Amino acid sequence: MQSYFAFILLFIVCLIHLFICPYTKVEESFNLQAIHDLLIHRFNISNYDHLEFPGVVPRTFLGPIFIAILAWPFSNISFDHLIYLQYIVRIILGILVISGLTHIYKSLKGYCDLSTRRWWLIIIITQFHLLFYSTRTLPNIFALVIVLHSLAFWLSKRGKSLVWTSAFAILIFRSELVILLGLILLQEVFVKRRLTFKKTLKHGLIASSLAVGLSVLVDSWFWQRWLWPEGEVLYFNTILNKSSHWGTFPFLWYFYSTLPRALGATLILLPIGLIINKHIRSILLPNILFIIIYSILPHKELRFIIYTFPILNIPIAQACSSLFQMRIRWSVILKLFVLSLLTINLVQTSISLSASHYNYPGADALLKLHTHRKYQPTAKVHIDVYSAENGISRFLEMKSWTYNKTENLTIDELSHFDYLLVESTSDEDVHLNPYLSRNLQIIDFIRGFNGFYIDKQLLLRMRYTPKIYILEKKKYSV
Repeated sequence: MQSYFAFILLFIVCLIHLFICPYTKVEESFNLQAIHDLLIHRFNISNYDHLEFPGVVPRTFLGPIFIAILAWPFSNISFDHLIYLQYIVRIILGILVISGLTHIYKSLKGYCDLSTRRWWLIIIITQFHLLFYSTRTLPNIFALVIVLHSLAFWLSKRGKSLVWTSAFAILIFRSELVILLGLILLQEVFVKRRLTFKKTLKHGLIASSLAVGLSVLVDSWFWQRWLWPEGEVLYFNTILNKSSHWGTFPFLWYFYSTLPRALGATLILLPIGLIINKHIRSILLPNILFIIIYSILPHKELRFIIYTFPILNIPIAQACSSLFQMRIRWSVILKLFVLSLLTINLVQTSISLSASHYNYPGADALLKLHTHRKYQPTAKVHIDVYSAENGISRFLEMKSWTYNKTENLTIDELSHFDYLLVESTSDEDVHLNPYLSRNLQIIDFIRGFNGFYIDKQLLLRMRYTPKIYILEKKKYSV
Protein backbone atom coordinates (compact mmCIF):
# COMPACT_ATOMS: atom_id res chain seq x y z
CA MET A 1 0.00 0.00 0.00
CA GLN A 2 2.86 2.40 0.81
CA SER A 3 4.39 1.73 -2.62
CA TYR A 4 1.04 2.36 -4.30
CA PHE A 5 0.70 5.80 -2.71
CA ALA A 6 4.33 6.57 -3.53
CA PHE A 7 3.65 5.77 -7.19
CA ILE A 8 0.49 7.90 -7.29
CA LEU A 9 2.20 10.88 -5.64
CA LEU A 10 5.15 10.77 -8.03
CA PHE A 11 2.84 10.29 -11.01
CA ILE A 12 0.72 13.34 -10.15
CA VAL A 13 3.78 15.60 -9.88
CA CYS A 14 5.19 14.09 -13.08
CA LEU A 15 1.95 14.96 -14.91
CA ILE A 16 2.11 18.55 -13.65
CA HIS A 17 5.56 18.93 -15.21
CA LEU A 18 4.42 17.30 -18.44
CA PHE A 19 1.28 19.37 -18.99
CA ILE A 20 3.01 22.65 -18.18
CA CYS A 21 5.86 21.78 -20.58
CA PRO A 22 4.41 19.37 -23.19
CA TYR A 23 6.97 20.03 -25.94
CA THR A 24 10.50 18.79 -26.49
CA LYS A 25 14.02 19.94 -27.33
CA VAL A 26 16.39 18.77 -30.05
CA GLU A 27 18.17 16.32 -27.71
CA GLU A 28 14.90 14.41 -27.41
CA SER A 29 14.09 14.45 -31.11
CA PHE A 30 15.56 11.15 -32.29
CA ASN A 31 13.63 8.96 -29.87
CA LEU A 32 10.43 11.00 -30.21
CA GLN A 33 10.53 11.00 -34.03
CA ALA A 34 11.37 7.29 -34.00
CA ILE A 35 8.33 6.54 -31.83
CA HIS A 36 6.18 8.65 -34.19
CA ASP A 37 7.45 6.76 -37.23
CA LEU A 38 6.94 3.37 -35.58
CA LEU A 39 3.36 4.28 -34.71
CA ILE A 40 2.43 6.01 -37.98
CA HIS A 41 4.64 4.55 -40.73
CA ARG A 42 5.23 1.18 -39.04
CA PHE A 43 7.08 -1.08 -41.51
CA ASN A 44 7.36 1.61 -44.22
CA ILE A 45 10.89 2.50 -43.14
CA SER A 46 11.56 4.67 -46.20
CA ASN A 47 9.42 7.41 -44.58
CA TYR A 48 11.30 7.39 -41.29
CA ASP A 49 12.73 10.71 -40.14
CA HIS A 50 16.15 9.36 -39.13
CA LEU A 51 17.03 8.39 -42.70
CA GLU A 52 16.65 12.01 -43.81
CA PHE A 53 17.99 13.60 -40.61
CA PRO A 54 20.30 10.99 -39.03
CA GLY A 55 21.88 13.23 -36.41
CA VAL A 56 25.51 13.23 -35.32
CA VAL A 57 25.59 9.63 -34.04
CA PRO A 58 23.14 6.74 -34.45
CA ARG A 59 20.88 5.83 -31.54
CA THR A 60 19.16 2.57 -30.71
CA PHE A 61 15.56 1.87 -31.72
CA LEU A 62 14.99 -0.59 -28.88
CA GLY A 63 13.68 2.07 -26.47
CA PRO A 64 11.33 3.66 -29.04
CA ILE A 65 10.06 0.21 -30.05
CA PHE A 66 9.12 -0.62 -26.46
CA ILE A 67 7.30 2.71 -25.97
CA ALA A 68 5.58 2.40 -29.37
CA ILE A 69 4.25 -1.06 -28.46
CA LEU A 70 2.72 0.34 -25.27
CA ALA A 71 1.30 3.38 -27.11
CA TRP A 72 0.02 1.41 -30.11
CA PRO A 73 -3.61 1.03 -28.83
CA PHE A 74 -3.92 4.84 -28.87
CA SER A 75 -2.43 5.35 -32.35
CA ASN A 76 -5.64 4.80 -34.31
CA ILE A 77 -7.56 7.70 -32.76
CA SER A 78 -8.26 10.25 -35.51
CA PHE A 79 -7.34 13.92 -35.02
CA ASP A 80 -6.03 16.66 -37.33
CA HIS A 81 -2.63 16.34 -35.73
CA LEU A 82 -1.18 13.88 -33.26
CA ILE A 83 -0.18 16.04 -30.32
CA TYR A 84 -2.47 13.94 -28.09
CA LEU A 85 -0.28 10.96 -28.97
CA GLN A 86 2.84 12.84 -27.91
CA TYR A 87 1.24 13.26 -24.48
CA ILE A 88 0.48 9.53 -24.35
CA VAL A 89 4.04 8.59 -25.32
CA ARG A 90 5.56 10.85 -22.68
CA ILE A 91 3.12 9.67 -20.01
CA ILE A 92 4.13 6.07 -20.71
CA LEU A 93 7.82 6.94 -20.37
CA GLY A 94 7.06 8.81 -17.14
CA ILE A 95 5.23 5.77 -15.75
CA LEU A 96 8.27 3.60 -16.49
CA VAL A 97 10.59 6.03 -14.67
CA ILE A 98 8.21 6.30 -11.71
CA SER A 99 7.99 2.50 -11.54
CA GLY A 100 11.76 2.48 -11.13
CA LEU A 101 11.63 5.14 -8.40
CA THR A 102 8.90 3.17 -6.61
CA HIS A 103 11.09 0.06 -6.83
CA ILE A 104 13.90 1.98 -5.10
CA TYR A 105 11.41 3.22 -2.50
CA LYS A 106 10.53 -0.39 -1.63
CA SER A 107 14.19 -1.46 -1.68
CA LEU A 108 15.22 1.16 0.89
CA LYS A 109 13.68 -0.91 3.70
CA GLY A 110 17.03 -2.45 4.52
CA TYR A 111 18.75 0.92 4.92
CA CYS A 112 16.30 3.31 6.54
CA ASP A 113 12.96 3.44 8.33
CA LEU A 114 9.53 4.33 6.91
CA SER A 115 9.83 7.97 7.98
CA THR A 116 13.06 8.40 6.01
CA ARG A 117 11.54 6.75 2.95
CA ARG A 118 8.57 9.13 3.11
CA TRP A 119 10.92 12.09 3.37
CA TRP A 120 12.78 10.72 0.34
CA LEU A 121 9.54 10.98 -1.65
CA ILE A 122 8.78 14.47 -0.38
CA ILE A 123 12.27 15.70 -1.27
CA ILE A 124 12.06 14.28 -4.81
CA ILE A 125 8.71 15.92 -5.56
CA THR A 126 10.01 19.31 -4.36
CA GLN A 127 13.08 19.15 -6.62
CA PHE A 128 12.79 20.17 -10.25
CA HIS A 129 14.97 18.16 -12.57
CA LEU A 130 14.33 14.47 -11.88
CA LEU A 131 10.57 14.52 -12.44
CA PHE A 132 10.81 17.19 -15.13
CA TYR A 133 13.12 14.96 -17.17
CA SER A 134 11.21 11.75 -16.38
CA THR A 135 8.90 12.12 -19.42
CA ARG A 136 11.53 13.38 -21.85
CA THR A 137 12.59 11.02 -24.61
CA LEU A 138 16.33 11.45 -24.05
CA PRO A 139 18.67 8.46 -24.34
CA ASN A 140 19.60 9.15 -20.71
CA ILE A 141 15.98 8.74 -19.59
CA PHE A 142 15.55 5.45 -21.46
CA ALA A 143 18.71 4.33 -19.66
CA LEU A 144 17.38 5.75 -16.37
CA VAL A 145 14.37 3.41 -16.55
CA ILE A 146 16.70 0.41 -16.36
CA VAL A 147 19.26 2.01 -14.01
CA LEU A 148 16.61 2.70 -11.37
CA HIS A 149 15.75 -0.99 -11.30
CA SER A 150 19.47 -1.85 -11.24
CA LEU A 151 19.90 0.37 -8.19
CA ALA A 152 16.85 -1.20 -6.55
CA PHE A 153 18.23 -4.70 -7.18
CA TRP A 154 21.53 -3.54 -5.68
CA LEU A 155 19.81 -2.19 -2.55
CA SER A 156 17.79 -5.37 -2.13
CA LYS A 157 20.90 -7.55 -2.68
CA ARG A 158 19.65 -9.25 -5.85
CA GLY A 159 23.00 -9.64 -7.55
CA LYS A 160 22.01 -11.61 -10.64
CA SER A 161 19.30 -9.09 -11.59
CA LEU A 162 21.79 -6.27 -10.99
CA VAL A 163 24.25 -7.82 -13.45
CA TRP A 164 21.65 -8.38 -16.18
CA THR A 165 20.01 -4.96 -16.00
CA SER A 166 23.43 -3.28 -15.84
CA ALA A 167 24.53 -4.99 -19.04
CA PHE A 168 21.44 -3.87 -20.95
CA ALA A 169 21.61 -0.29 -19.63
CA ILE A 170 25.30 0.07 -20.54
CA LEU A 171 25.47 -1.72 -23.89
CA ILE A 172 22.16 -0.59 -25.39
CA PHE A 173 21.48 2.88 -24.02
CA ARG A 174 24.39 4.70 -22.33
CA SER A 175 27.91 3.30 -22.38
CA GLU A 176 29.21 5.73 -19.72
CA LEU A 177 27.12 3.83 -17.18
CA VAL A 178 29.92 1.27 -17.14
CA ILE A 179 31.53 3.64 -14.64
CA LEU A 180 28.59 3.85 -12.21
CA LEU A 181 27.29 0.30 -12.49
CA GLY A 182 30.81 -1.09 -12.85
CA LEU A 183 31.83 0.54 -9.56
CA ILE A 184 28.75 -0.92 -7.88
CA LEU A 185 29.55 -4.40 -9.18
CA LEU A 186 33.20 -4.09 -8.12
CA GLN A 187 32.05 -3.11 -4.66
CA GLU A 188 29.69 -6.08 -4.49
CA VAL A 189 32.35 -8.54 -5.65
CA PHE A 190 35.53 -7.35 -3.91
CA VAL A 191 34.34 -5.29 -0.92
CA LYS A 192 30.95 -6.59 0.19
CA ARG A 193 31.61 -10.05 -1.29
CA ARG A 194 27.90 -10.59 -1.91
CA LEU A 195 28.72 -11.61 -5.49
CA THR A 196 31.36 -14.06 -6.61
CA PHE A 197 33.68 -13.04 -9.39
CA LYS A 198 33.01 -16.23 -11.35
CA LYS A 199 29.21 -15.92 -11.36
CA THR A 200 29.34 -12.20 -12.05
CA LEU A 201 31.61 -12.77 -15.03
CA LYS A 202 29.45 -15.64 -16.32
CA HIS A 203 26.15 -13.74 -16.16
CA GLY A 204 27.85 -10.55 -17.37
CA LEU A 205 29.16 -12.21 -20.51
CA ILE A 206 25.81 -13.86 -21.31
CA ALA A 207 23.83 -10.65 -20.69
CA SER A 208 26.33 -8.54 -22.64
CA SER A 209 26.23 -10.90 -25.62
CA LEU A 210 22.45 -10.82 -25.71
CA ALA A 211 22.31 -7.02 -25.30
CA VAL A 212 24.83 -6.30 -28.06
CA GLY A 213 23.37 -8.97 -30.33
CA LEU A 214 19.83 -7.65 -29.92
CA SER A 215 20.95 -4.07 -30.57
CA VAL A 216 22.99 -5.01 -33.65
CA LEU A 217 20.18 -7.07 -35.20
CA VAL A 218 17.39 -4.58 -34.59
CA ASP A 219 19.28 -1.33 -35.16
CA SER A 220 21.10 -2.54 -38.27
CA TRP A 221 17.73 -3.11 -39.91
CA PHE A 222 16.42 0.34 -39.04
CA TRP A 223 19.65 2.15 -39.95
CA GLN A 224 20.08 0.13 -43.15
CA ARG A 225 23.69 -0.80 -42.34
CA TRP A 226 25.48 -3.05 -39.88
CA LEU A 227 26.15 -1.17 -36.64
CA TRP A 228 26.11 -1.22 -32.85
CA PRO A 229 24.81 2.28 -32.00
CA GLU A 230 26.15 2.61 -28.48
CA GLY A 231 29.55 1.42 -29.65
CA GLU A 232 29.67 4.27 -32.17
CA VAL A 233 28.51 6.74 -29.52
CA LEU A 234 31.26 5.57 -27.16
CA TYR A 235 33.88 5.97 -29.90
CA PHE A 236 32.58 9.44 -30.83
CA ASN A 237 32.37 10.80 -27.27
CA THR A 238 35.34 9.12 -25.61
CA ILE A 239 37.96 8.13 -28.17
CA LEU A 240 37.42 11.05 -30.57
CA ASN A 241 36.21 13.37 -27.75
CA LYS A 242 34.02 15.21 -30.26
CA SER A 243 31.28 15.83 -27.72
CA SER A 244 33.34 18.83 -26.57
CA HIS A 245 32.20 20.62 -29.75
CA TRP A 246 28.89 21.19 -27.94
CA GLY A 247 30.51 23.12 -25.11
CA THR A 248 32.83 22.42 -22.19
CA PHE A 249 32.82 23.13 -18.46
CA PRO A 250 35.48 23.00 -15.71
CA PHE A 251 36.22 19.75 -13.90
CA LEU A 252 34.18 20.64 -10.79
CA TRP A 253 31.12 21.95 -12.68
CA TYR A 254 28.91 19.03 -11.62
CA PHE A 255 29.66 19.80 -7.97
CA TYR A 256 29.32 23.58 -7.88
CA SER A 257 26.57 23.97 -10.51
CA THR A 258 24.65 20.78 -11.32
CA LEU A 259 24.14 19.23 -7.89
CA PRO A 260 23.04 22.49 -6.20
CA ARG A 261 20.47 23.02 -8.96
CA ALA A 262 19.32 19.40 -9.07
CA LEU A 263 19.11 18.72 -5.33
CA GLY A 264 18.08 22.22 -4.34
CA ALA A 265 18.54 23.83 -0.93
CA THR A 266 18.23 20.41 0.74
CA LEU A 267 21.70 19.54 -0.57
CA ILE A 268 23.22 21.08 2.57
CA LEU A 269 21.64 18.28 4.63
CA LEU A 270 23.51 15.52 2.78
CA PRO A 271 26.58 15.47 5.11
CA ILE A 272 24.31 15.40 8.16
CA GLY A 273 22.51 12.32 6.85
CA LEU A 274 25.82 10.53 6.31
CA ILE A 275 26.84 11.26 9.91
CA ILE A 276 23.52 10.04 11.32
CA ASN A 277 23.26 6.81 9.29
CA LYS A 278 26.58 5.11 8.58
CA HIS A 279 24.91 2.31 6.58
CA ILE A 280 24.13 4.61 3.65
CA ARG A 281 27.75 5.73 3.16
CA SER A 282 28.61 2.63 1.13
CA ILE A 283 25.73 3.17 -1.30
CA LEU A 284 26.66 6.81 -1.79
CA LEU A 285 30.33 6.12 -2.57
CA PRO A 286 29.97 4.65 -6.11
CA ASN A 287 27.69 7.54 -7.11
CA ILE A 288 30.16 10.18 -5.95
CA LEU A 289 33.05 8.36 -7.63
CA PHE A 290 31.02 8.16 -10.86
CA ILE A 291 30.53 11.94 -10.86
CA ILE A 292 34.23 12.54 -10.14
CA ILE A 293 35.44 10.18 -12.88
CA TYR A 294 32.86 11.39 -15.41
CA SER A 295 33.93 14.97 -14.72
CA ILE A 296 37.12 14.20 -16.69
CA LEU A 297 35.14 14.56 -19.94
CA PRO A 298 34.99 18.30 -20.74
CA HIS A 299 31.46 18.22 -22.22
CA LYS A 300 29.03 18.19 -19.33
CA GLU A 301 25.25 18.26 -18.98
CA LEU A 302 22.99 17.77 -15.99
CA ARG A 303 21.25 14.79 -17.57
CA PHE A 304 24.55 12.90 -17.77
CA ILE A 305 24.54 12.33 -13.99
CA ILE A 306 20.78 12.21 -13.40
CA TYR A 307 21.10 8.53 -12.41
CA THR A 308 22.76 9.56 -9.14
CA PHE A 309 20.02 11.88 -7.88
CA PRO A 310 17.77 9.23 -6.23
CA ILE A 311 20.70 7.81 -4.23
CA LEU A 312 22.06 11.24 -3.29
CA ASN A 313 18.65 12.06 -1.85
CA ILE A 314 18.80 9.16 0.63
CA PRO A 315 21.13 10.84 3.17
CA ILE A 316 19.21 14.08 2.68
CA ALA A 317 15.99 12.25 3.58
CA GLN A 318 17.72 10.67 6.59
CA ALA A 319 18.72 14.12 7.84
CA CYS A 320 15.19 15.50 7.38
CA SER A 321 13.65 12.57 9.22
CA SER A 322 16.10 12.71 12.12
CA LEU A 323 15.99 16.49 12.55
CA PHE A 324 12.19 16.47 12.44
CA GLN A 325 11.96 13.80 15.16
CA MET A 326 14.46 15.33 17.59
CA ARG A 327 13.05 16.07 21.04
CA ILE A 328 15.36 18.80 22.25
CA ARG A 329 14.86 22.36 23.40
CA TRP A 330 15.33 23.90 19.98
CA SER A 331 13.47 21.20 18.02
CA VAL A 332 10.93 23.70 16.66
CA ILE A 333 13.74 25.68 15.06
CA LEU A 334 15.11 22.50 13.47
CA LYS A 335 11.69 21.66 12.05
CA LEU A 336 11.28 25.17 10.66
CA PHE A 337 14.76 24.92 9.16
CA VAL A 338 13.90 21.70 7.32
CA LEU A 339 10.57 23.11 6.12
CA SER A 340 12.26 26.29 4.93
CA LEU A 341 14.68 24.23 2.80
CA LEU A 342 11.77 22.35 1.22
CA THR A 343 10.00 25.67 0.60
CA ILE A 344 13.07 27.00 -1.18
CA ASN A 345 13.05 23.84 -3.31
CA LEU A 346 9.42 24.43 -4.24
CA VAL A 347 10.08 28.08 -5.12
CA GLN A 348 13.06 27.07 -7.26
CA THR A 349 10.96 24.39 -8.98
CA SER A 350 8.08 26.80 -9.62
CA ILE A 351 10.41 29.38 -11.16
CA SER A 352 12.18 26.78 -13.30
CA LEU A 353 8.91 25.26 -14.46
CA SER A 354 7.47 28.66 -15.34
CA ALA A 355 10.57 29.59 -17.34
CA SER A 356 10.56 26.21 -19.09
CA HIS A 357 6.96 26.71 -20.15
CA TYR A 358 8.09 29.59 -22.37
CA ASN A 359 11.22 27.83 -23.61
CA TYR A 360 9.68 25.98 -26.58
CA PRO A 361 8.90 28.78 -29.07
CA GLY A 362 9.14 26.46 -32.09
CA ALA A 363 6.14 24.43 -30.94
CA ASP A 364 4.21 27.57 -30.01
CA ALA A 365 4.91 29.08 -33.45
CA LEU A 366 3.80 26.00 -35.37
CA LEU A 367 0.61 25.59 -33.35
CA LYS A 368 -0.17 29.30 -33.74
CA LEU A 369 0.27 28.95 -37.51
CA HIS A 370 -2.16 26.02 -37.47
CA THR A 371 -4.62 28.17 -35.52
CA HIS A 372 -4.32 31.04 -38.01
CA ARG A 373 -4.79 28.81 -41.07
CA LYS A 374 -6.65 25.78 -39.68
CA TYR A 375 -9.16 25.76 -42.53
CA GLN A 376 -6.51 25.77 -45.24
CA PRO A 377 -6.62 22.25 -46.76
CA THR A 378 -2.95 22.07 -47.82
CA ALA A 379 0.18 24.11 -47.24
CA LYS A 380 3.96 23.84 -47.46
CA VAL A 381 5.83 24.95 -44.35
CA HIS A 382 9.56 25.41 -43.90
CA ILE A 383 10.91 25.08 -40.36
CA ASP A 384 14.30 26.65 -39.66
CA VAL A 385 16.93 25.08 -37.41
CA TYR A 386 16.09 27.11 -34.30
CA SER A 387 12.39 26.28 -34.53
CA ALA A 388 13.08 22.59 -35.10
CA GLU A 389 15.37 22.49 -32.07
CA ASN A 390 12.92 24.20 -29.72
CA GLY A 391 9.70 22.28 -29.52
CA ILE A 392 8.69 20.96 -32.93
CA SER A 393 8.16 17.26 -33.54
CA ARG A 394 6.30 15.15 -36.10
CA PHE A 395 3.48 14.77 -33.61
CA LEU A 396 2.60 18.47 -34.05
CA GLU A 397 2.15 18.31 -37.82
CA MET A 398 -1.20 18.60 -39.64
CA LYS A 399 -1.95 15.49 -41.68
CA SER A 400 -2.73 17.30 -44.95
CA TRP A 401 0.18 19.77 -44.79
CA THR A 402 3.79 19.15 -45.79
CA TYR A 403 6.77 20.23 -43.69
CA ASN A 404 10.41 20.71 -44.55
CA LYS A 405 13.43 21.09 -42.24
CA THR A 406 16.15 21.22 -44.89
CA GLU A 407 18.97 23.54 -43.86
CA ASN A 408 20.89 26.14 -45.89
CA LEU A 409 18.19 26.79 -48.50
CA THR A 410 18.50 29.99 -50.49
CA ILE A 411 15.94 32.79 -50.22
CA ASP A 412 14.70 31.89 -53.69
CA GLU A 413 14.11 28.30 -52.59
CA LEU A 414 12.41 29.40 -49.38
CA SER A 415 10.11 31.77 -51.24
CA HIS A 416 8.33 28.77 -52.75
CA PHE A 417 6.93 27.73 -49.37
CA ASP A 418 3.55 28.99 -48.20
CA TYR A 419 4.82 29.62 -44.66
CA LEU A 420 8.19 29.99 -42.95
CA LEU A 421 9.18 29.79 -39.30
CA VAL A 422 12.22 32.03 -38.94
CA GLU A 423 14.34 32.85 -35.90
CA SER A 424 14.47 36.59 -35.26
CA THR A 425 14.56 39.00 -32.34
CA SER A 426 12.43 41.89 -33.70
CA ASP A 427 10.55 43.22 -36.73
CA GLU A 428 13.54 45.43 -37.53
CA ASP A 429 16.06 42.59 -37.37
CA VAL A 430 18.19 42.71 -40.53
CA HIS A 431 17.94 38.92 -40.61
CA LEU A 432 14.32 39.33 -41.78
CA ASN A 433 15.02 41.82 -44.58
CA PRO A 434 15.85 39.27 -47.31
CA TYR A 435 12.58 37.44 -46.60
CA LEU A 436 10.41 40.55 -46.53
CA SER A 437 11.87 41.73 -49.82
CA ARG A 438 10.90 38.49 -51.58
CA ASN A 439 7.13 38.23 -51.56
CA LEU A 440 6.86 37.28 -47.87
CA GLN A 441 5.09 39.04 -45.01
CA ILE A 442 4.93 38.69 -41.22
CA ILE A 443 1.66 37.34 -39.88
CA ASP A 444 2.68 36.75 -36.24
CA PHE A 445 5.59 36.17 -33.90
CA ILE A 446 6.30 34.17 -30.75
CA ARG A 447 8.01 35.36 -27.62
CA GLY A 448 10.15 33.07 -25.50
CA PHE A 449 12.02 33.01 -22.22
CA ASN A 450 15.20 35.10 -22.27
CA GLY A 451 16.57 35.14 -18.75
CA PHE A 452 15.72 36.93 -15.50
CA TYR A 453 16.05 40.49 -14.29
CA ILE A 454 15.40 42.50 -11.11
CA ASP A 455 12.74 45.20 -11.50
CA LYS A 456 12.54 48.56 -9.71
CA GLN A 457 10.71 46.95 -6.77
CA LEU A 458 13.63 44.47 -6.46
CA LEU A 459 11.43 41.59 -7.57
CA LEU A 460 12.69 38.78 -9.76
CA ARG A 461 11.06 38.88 -13.19
CA MET A 462 11.32 36.75 -16.32
CA ARG A 463 12.21 38.43 -19.59
CA TYR A 464 10.27 37.43 -22.72
CA THR A 465 11.56 38.52 -26.10
CA PRO A 466 10.62 37.70 -29.72
CA LYS A 467 12.13 34.38 -30.80
CA ILE A 468 10.38 33.18 -33.96
CA TYR A 469 8.50 35.01 -36.70
CA ILE A 470 5.81 33.38 -38.82
CA LEU A 471 6.07 34.48 -42.46
CA GLU A 472 3.51 33.95 -45.20
CA LYS A 473 3.77 34.14 -48.96
CA LYS A 474 1.84 37.17 -50.16
CA LYS A 475 -1.26 36.48 -52.22
CA TYR A 476 -1.89 39.05 -54.93
CA SER A 477 -5.38 39.61 -56.33
CA VAL A 478 -5.77 39.81 -60.10
